[in-house]
Amino acid sequence: MTPSLTSTKTGAQQFLEMYEGLRTNFNVRTIWLQVTAPVKWEPSISKNIQFIDSIIQAARANGLVVGIYTNAYDWRQITNEWIGANNTLLWYWNVFGSGAMAESPSDFKDYRAFGPWQSPSCKQFGQQESVCGQTLNRDIIVANPYAKPAAAPADDKIQIGGYI
Repeated sequence: MTPSLTSTKTGAQQFLEMYEGLRTNFNVRTIWLQVTAPVKWEPSISKNIQFIDSIIQAARANGLVVGIYTNAYDWRQITNEWIGANNTLLWYWNVFGSGAMAESPSDFKDYRAFGPWQSPSCKQFGQQESVCGQTLNRDIIVANPYAKPAAAPADDKIQIGGYI
């Protein structure tokens, strides 16, 4: 979810609109909240934290797992190292620019703990790369030999998230 900080809607309202739109056709288990680009956020750290927390609480109230997409610099600028987003997953990004030549290594050796996260779940190591005529980002996830897909839903909806 990429929130709109210029909207008159609260973070929770934006989340609920997105969630209601998705759940008509999908079984949503996890949402990722994008907390990047500090210049697009409020100069008030407390307002940013309140906004982020309202999304986290609304998602949890609907039984969803919450992840945050950010990096140490953005998190520090936007939330001043807020640790209240505990029990959320982390998908951090580390790239040196756009395209294949700007990738960072496709491993987690560059990770340093920040905010509430001692370890990440995912890393984006490449952005805006052209593959077979398509522009995409490149990511890796932490391998967990014990992870298994959550039980398949009884309906025919596509599942979003849900490894346990």
